Amino acid sequence: MKKTNVTEIIVSGIQLHIMQNGSGGPVIFWGMYPHQGGEVEHFWESLMELMPEQNFLLVAFQVEDWNRDFSPWEALAVFGTEAFAGQGARTLKWLLEEGVPYIDRTYNVKEQEHWLAGYSLAGLFALWAAYECATFAGIACCSGSLWFKDWDIYMREHKLKRKCSVYLSLGGKEEKTKNAVMATVGDRTREQEKLLLEDPFAERVVLDWNPGGHFADSGKRMAKGIRWLMEKE
Repeated sequence: MKKTNVTEIIVSGIQLHIMQNGSGGPVIFWGMYPHQGGEVEHFWESLMELMPEQNFLLVAFQVEDWNRDFSPWEALAVFGTEAFAGQGARTLKWLLEEGVPYIDRTYNVKEQEHWLAGYSLAGLFALWAAYECATFAGIACCSGSLWFKDWDIYMREHKLKRKCSVYLSLGGKEEKTKNAVMATVGDRTREQEKLLLEDPFAERVVLDWNPGGHFADSGKRMAKGIRWLMEKE
């Protein structure tokens, strides 16, 4: 397994974990929150297992509050008691005005493609960002929380801001839940694929189905998405 050093730095209040494989290639921004120790290393190992020869720069940005910082707008809790505070716009503003410029300046990668990836609510955030800004040429929305309140309305009313490739994925068991809200994720993800296939700015679109439920190896699922974006045509 190819090893790499992790560079850690705080940029305007948000922790970055930066890893580089070779030189050149895309800059992959990954919205994450370390629920478990070793999350960054696990994703890196999954990437190296699938594409050890690919060049890329991985930039993991670590938010403080998952439900608050990745939700595009406010919504009531759908499990437990923690609601969604809808501060995704603040996170995206930081990404566009602080995070991306810092990486571009420090690593001299402004001319390279920038991608945005995320899992679960961070996957929804990545997809939402593609409708809100023209920065990212590749989106990996893995097991995205497309059950989110009013997302069905939002996705029908918006188009991508630039030409890009979009990878969607879902676990086969994710829609088979007793939670009525979260059970909509399968149909909404299928509709999302259909809408993207009709979007003139969507260069490539795929919906990739994985075995298992929502929590089945997120690192490997995201690595599959990045590999698909790498393949191009």
